[in-house]
Amino acid sequence: MFWYFFRKMVNHVVLFVRSFYCVCVYKEECDPEKLEEQAAILKKELILKERETLDVLKEVDSTKRLVEDLKSKLKEEESKAKSVYSPEENENQTTRLNVVQPLRGDFIFYPSYNAGKVIMELKQAKMNLIKISYDFAGRRAFVRSLNKKLKNDRIALEKTRERLALNCWKISSLEEELNQIRLRLHVAKGSEIKYALDDPLDVKREIQRMISKSEHFRKVGEAAKSEHFRTMSEIEETKMSIRTSELWLDAARKMKEASNAAEAVALSEIDALSNQNHEVITLSIEEYTALTRKARDAEEQSKKRVIDAMLEIDQAMLSKIQISKRVEEATKDVKTNKKALEEALERVEAANREKVAVEEALRRRKFDGHKRRLSRHNPAKFKNSSSGRRDSQLLDVNGMNLVNEETKVISKSSQSIRQILSRELLATQETEVGMPKERNSVQLGQIICTQDNDPSFDIKLDEENYKQKFSSKRKNFGLVKAALFLVKKLKKKNQPILRRQPTLKSWLQ
Repeated sequence: MFWYFFRKMVNHVVLFVRSFYCVCVYKEECDPEKLEEQAAILKKELILKERETLDVLKEVDSTKRLVEDLKSKLKEEESKAKSVYSPEENENQTTRLNVVQPLRGDFIFYPSYNAGKVIMELKQAKMNLIKISYDFAGRRAFVRSLNKKLKNDRIALEKTRERLALNCWKISSLEEELNQIRLRLHVAKGSEIKYALDDPLDVKREIQRMISKSEHFRKVGEAAKSEHFRTMSEIEETKMSIRTSELWLDAARKMKEASNAAEAVALSEIDALSNQNHEVITLSIEEYTALTRKARDAEEQSKKRVIDAMLEIDQAMLSKIQISKRVEEATKDVKTNKKALEEALERVEAANREKVAVEEALRRRKFDGHKRRLSRHNPAKFKNSSSGRRDSQLLDVNGMNLVNEETKVISKSSQSIRQILSRELLATQETEVGMPKERNSVQLGQIICTQDNDPSFDIKLDEENYKQKFSSKRKNFGLVKAALFLVKKLKKKNQPILRRQPTLKSWLQ
């Protein structure tokens, strides 16, 4: 009945301790801001427990000395009893006083007159053993909670490793794309001026591709930076959890030491009670064997529990060391990824600079080509040819407008790349079809008629000049319409090329 009641009590205590530690762990997870305060409180409690353990150790030393003195006294009294009493007298005394001979040679019982005190002391020793078993159950539950925390930390570290591997793979792909862009830029730099002037649409497409890729690289770099900060925060959280687990392990060790000391004190008290001479009881052989068996079973169970607790603590220490190594490896990987990201950002900036330089060079070349075409298609004009126009303009020897030329140059520099390319496309189409002649060709018949002052001939000449002007305006208007139609078609064709590429966040999701 006693052992049945004892097991029930142990189970109830274990359940209570588990619920208490689960509540503590939940509170710790829900209140991360109070970790520092709890750590300070734990330090104070540890200092107090260390002092208590020192006091207990001092008491244990004093009890050991007392036990040694008692043992020496017992040995002296045994030697005196053996020398005084003969074996026959000993047999008579055992028959009179109902003394039970021991089963082994190590234990000797003497007659006693106060059996109740010894029974009470044995009950107290049993209660002490029950308390020790409760303490061991609580420590086991605590060690289990620590193991669960360590498993969660391991899972978090594995997730961070997977994310870092993904980041490394994406960085390598970005580096390959940057190398390809560099090669394209070198090819564009080494290309001739004729190719740039003959195929402006290809140049426009390449510039648009470069702009889209640079924006994509910027977005990928920002996403990688955000993921890097996220991984760093997760590593810091794991470090904090490892520190708290270390504090819990230290507390468990000191509690175990205190329990060992209390167990030693209890055993010393039991030995002292069993070795006392002035209070010895007479027991039957069956009662003595039952008590010795119970005591041995209790000692064996307590030793097994202590060994199990030690093994669990050693496993927790090994797992903590492994986690610290993994954290160090993760920090090294994060540093390497940082360096790779910085290099990739520098490469993106260099690519952007090279792109801007190429765009400026193309603008200059196109502006020079436009000037040359104007100089080719506008030969020297006479002063009399400008009399028929409504707007009087100051012209140079080559037919350039002296007043509005500087304003045109300034306005062209502020224009966009699309406007420049569309104007060049119109200019090339006009050169292929044929430029309308702006100046009127003076014939010999006209000069003769002007000398003779023939009015009918003058009217015919005015009608022909009006028709030529109107036809040239219609041709220009038709060419502009065709050019705008071609530009719209090219834009529609280029739309699927300039699709938005998938970002790093979409890959992760």
